[in-house]
Amino acid sequence: MLKRPMSKQKLKKIHRKSERQQSPALAPTNLWIYGIHACVAALSNPDRQINMILTTKHSADFVANLNNPNLPQHQIVDRNQLDATLPPDSVHQGIAIQCAPLPSPHLEDVIADQPDNSALIILDQANDPRNIGSVLRSAAAFGATAVIVPDRGTPEISGSMAKAAAGAIEQVPIVRVTNLARSLRHIKDAGYWCVGLDGRATQTLAESKLSGKIAIVMGAEGSGLRQLTSETCDYLAKIPISGQMESLNLSIATSIALYELNRTNSI
Repeated sequence: MLKRPMSKQKLKKIHRKSERQQSPALAPTNLWIYGIHACVAALSNPDRQINMILTTKHSADFVANLNNPNLPQHQIVDRNQLDATLPPDSVHQGIAIQCAPLPSPHLEDVIADQPDNSALIILDQANDPRNIGSVLRSAAAFGATAVIVPDRGTPEISGSMAKAAAGAIEQVPIVRVTNLARSLRHIKDAGYWCVGLDGRATQTLAESKLSGKIAIVMGAEGSGLRQLTSETCDYLAKIPISGQMESLNLSIATSIALYELNRTNSI
């Protein structure tokens, strides 16, 4: 696959889009993050504003071992208090923090000046926060630059998403955009090839021989990519699976796609 050329004129055109594909404003409410990996990653992130730390006696060492004097003093509580503070069925592992949400970056800032092997993950209609969290975890594991989602229909960052991401929510930015098809065109103007995963495609990911800057576009489980999203992609490719299964879980399919891209493109 050839690398998409990008002229200076196109770069200027991207930055002239005065709406700047701005990410919608963050809700002013604070966020509860829970679970050992998610909390330790958040507490270690200098960009994360921490308001409160709650731990059980058995989990207090995870905070103490960070040895960060800038953190607020953690409060020792019993497990029942944590259960009552968090949403039902939260698997908190004896630790939870209340923090401010991280700012969502602008699309243009994320895609500008990226190396030739940069990879993006674009989620079309993903609505399960745990699945999105798992996608973030895979994105961090394989070195993807960002995860891009449409604002409408995509859940806000939550404790369950952060728990599933196992700390990756502090490493991989989530970019919320108002119009996915228009954002795909901006991404292509920045030199990326947009490859949509579609079980009906005629070629597999391996056969696509991906190279250069790649944006992998993932559709919802079952329904797949929306028509306009599919039509805006440069290529469609599939992951070959048994005919006995209709589709793969979103996060698993993303992991396979990133592995294949990592194998051929060294992201």
